[in-house]
Amino acid sequence: MRKSSIALLVFLSLALLYFLAILHRVGIAVIAYDLIAEFNTDASLLGLMSSAYFFPYAIAQIPVGIMLDRIGIRKTVSITATIACIGSFIFATGSDLLGLSIGRALVGFGVGGFYVSSLKAVAVWFDPRKFATLGGLITSIGNIGGIVATSPLALLTMYIGWRCSFLSIFAMMVAATAIAWFAIKEDPNPSFKSTSSIAYDLKKVFTNRNFLKILLIPFFVYGLFISFQGLWGGPFLMDVYRMDKATSGFYLMFIGIGFTLAGPIAGFISDKVIRRRKPVLLMGQLMCFTFWMALALYGSQLGPAVTILAMFLLGFGFGFVNIYMTIAKELFETNICGTALACFNTSNFIGAGFFQSFMGIVLDSIYGGARTFPAYQSIFIIAVACIVATIFLTLISKETINLNVPYET
Repeated sequence: MRKSSIALLVFLSLALLYFLAILHRVGIAVIAYDLIAEFNTDASLLGLMSSAYFFPYAIAQIPVGIMLDRIGIRKTVSITATIACIGSFIFATGSDLLGLSIGRALVGFGVGGFYVSSLKAVAVWFDPRKFATLGGLITSIGNIGGIVATSPLALLTMYIGWRCSFLSIFAMMVAATAIAWFAIKEDPNPSFKSTSSIAYDLKKVFTNRNFLKILLIPFFVYGLFISFQGLWGGPFLMDVYRMDKATSGFYLMFIGIGFTLAGPIAGFISDKVIRRRKPVLLMGQLMCFTFWMALALYGSQLGPAVTILAMFLLGFGFGFVNIYMTIAKELFETNICGTALACFNTSNFIGAGFFQSFMGIVLDSIYGGARTFPAYQSIFIIAVACIVATIFLTLISKETINLNVPYET
């Protein structure tokens, strides 16, 4: 089989796994009220349960990166996917909130190997001049899961219940794991694997000043983004606009649509049009800033069309912001890019876990725990301040596109 054919199979199998990771990650938003009713829980505990996905995901990142740079993509993905399958089954069959949390934690740890493995595969199997474009395409294919996790999943749960719906996701994950085992091959080129000690590689990553400058950006931007898309966006629309589950799922679907469209567009603009990373990142941050500012000022009085536009803008904006994964990769050589990307991705998911839980605590702590617009508004104001901080970090960071990647004129 030709290398190009192998590369395509590797790409598609990893994209399928990433699709299921996003589906599991975001699907809590449309079943939030089901879980509150079935387990008689409050916002704080629901946020803690949902965030159980993200902290193990973050913990998995550095070990996954080290494994990728040493034992390769196939073995790393097989191990982590098996853990995700076990967790998916436990979550779908859990009898209490603790069982759901354990299942979600195992899913988070397991799927923690999918995205970074995908980016490592792109770095190994494809032309480095196409990294941002293909990395954007991976996120777009994966984030079709974010679309499926909104209105389609909401409708499915209304017909067969949330448990059967997540058992279906478990079955798909088992099938995808088997496909990945047979589809993924290792490139025999030894230059793609690290020969240094783990301590040396980690020191090289965490002593890079440019890496440290951008490390907090994903904590804030992605943490806020996924906390809204993956958990609190649904309750916000139901509490403030009195929507039912299916309707709120329909509106949230436009976040996934925006993200799916933006990934390849942002990558193409960065790789082929302006041949820069920072302007793309800044454009995305400004779009996210506009979304949070709009909700902070007018979040209780948006019409249907404006609400759809706002949701689309959040997804589209983050699709541009996600270029920061390319920036992190280009700061280092390919043989340690798995470790570098994993370390950077850790910040994404520490932020996600923190903000999902933090938003629940805020909602329970102010205005007597009444989830009215002023309570949500407090969250939106905090989000605006966080996005402004990330814009500053981007402005003081270094452009990376010419560091390690030769571009043709």
